[in-house]
Amino acid sequence: MPLFRAALLASLATASLFAQSATVLVLRFQNNSTYSELNWVGESIAETLRADFAQANQIVLDRNTAMAGMKRLDLRPEANFTKASIIRLSQALEADMVIFGSYDVKLPPGVSQLKESNIVIDAQLIDIRKLQNAPDISEAGKLSELSKYKQHLAWQLLTYMDPHTNTTFEQFMTGRQATRLDAEESYIHGLLSTDKEQQKKWFLQAANLDPQFVSPAFELGRSYLEHKDPKQALMWLRRVPASDARYLEARFRMGIAAYQSGDYNAAVGYFKEVANVMPLHEVFNNLGAAEDQLNLPPAIDDFRRAVDGDPADVSYLFNLGAALLRRNLFEEAQQKLQAVIDHSPDDAEADDLLAQAQDRRVSPPGAKPLAPARLKTSMDSTAFRQLKAMLQPKAK
Repeated sequence: MPLFRAALLASLATASLFAQSATVLVLRFQNNSTYSELNWVGESIAETLRADFAQANQIVLDRNTAMAGMKRLDLRPEANFTKASIIRLSQALEADMVIFGSYDVKLPPGVSQLKESNIVIDAQLIDIRKLQNAPDISEAGKLSELSKYKQHLAWQLLTYMDPHTNTTFEQFMTGRQATRLDAEESYIHGLLSTDKEQQKKWFLQAANLDPQFVSPAFELGRSYLEHKDPKQALMWLRRVPASDARYLEARFRMGIAAYQSGDYNAAVGYFKEVANVMPLHEVFNNLGAAEDQLNLPPAIDDFRRAVDGDPADVSYLFNLGAALLRRNLFEEAQQKLQAVIDHSPDDAEADDLLAQAQDRRVSPPGAKPLAPARLKTSMDSTAFRQLKAMLQPKAK
């Protein structure tokens, strides 16, 4: 654990180089070439920018949030948006800045393989707060070195977002590695696939092509966790380093995987690590559940923190009510469990526990939990970062 914490502190120190946090929306780049088989490149550029911005302490709206915003405004994700539509989408998602662009690919004379073609990437940034355009930024070179040009583009955009930074490109690239083109392509095909099994195959192919590529490992960990395979989930999520912006989310999911596999001590460790940096109520809920399995006294306090964070969440109320009942605190247990029933009258588990509380059915010391805890399977780190950016002064 000390090694992970040290790496995390190093990551935060690097992120402070770009401390002027903003909520950023990044859209898929438009393919202006004649090669439709390279449509994946536009999503690849957007994914790299999102990852690098998040790692540099910007608040980045993820791809799913962008897609949900498009659906709300009846915008087709594959369409080429007008600037008016882009601004409208950005305002609907409350983004401070939006980044979009295009790319063109041409084969040099005598060259037949697309990976040896030349690519030109043009990026545009609009400051939504001022409705002001930044100067266009371009990158050009071999498609086979796409990873390098995407990262240089990210550095240039970050320099514009925070003009006071003096971070060189060499400093920015510390800890970052170029990714193989075929691995990037496989990963993006996985992201765009709607078939879960096919998606997993794409991610596995990407991870095998480039074992240092973190993104497919993270997605595989998430996929295996959804399919109740905690052993595989842990194996893949361990590949996410502390320098990666998804590290805390990976540790949160590792806590769930450890819990599912019955290793409650490990689950407590993972959830505590996340809670120390992001004190979110869903993290405290899961931490309380792991502690409760071990009959640890802090479980009640952590369940209370979850309820304080969202008093209307019936999962938090149920977990706290069950833990109170197990400790023979009948009156407060009744209060919490009754709130669950008021919201969900058909909740048979809560109804059974409420009856036990009303009958004052005593649990012996060291008794096991009276009902399976209700864990949260995701954490809202974006909202936390937005709130933190509002409340804390900007670092110099």
